[in-house]
Amino acid sequence: MADGETEKPAGEEDVPQTNGFEPVAEFRMELRDTLPGDRAVIGVEQEGEFLWLASRKYVHPKAVEEFREQLERIVREGWWVQNWPGAK
Repeated sequence: MADGETEKPAGEEDVPQTNGFEPVAEFRMELRDTLPGDRAVIGVEQEGEFLWLASRKYVHPKAVEEFREQLERIVREGWWVQNWPGAK
């Protein structure tokens, strides 16, 4: 443990503070044949959503499915919240 850290009781986890609102985030993930610069993934953020582009050359469809599941979990648990004006 680093200096100043304290050990948590067994089973106690960090829980994000949602200030009483339901966590909301919009995201999509799309497979593309190629991406610029031979990249494997590119995140594209615009007001209202976050889009992950993934190269079929490097990213297996099963990985896309599991990544989406993980994103849905972290949003549902309040670990990722979008702060754009007008976000729900």
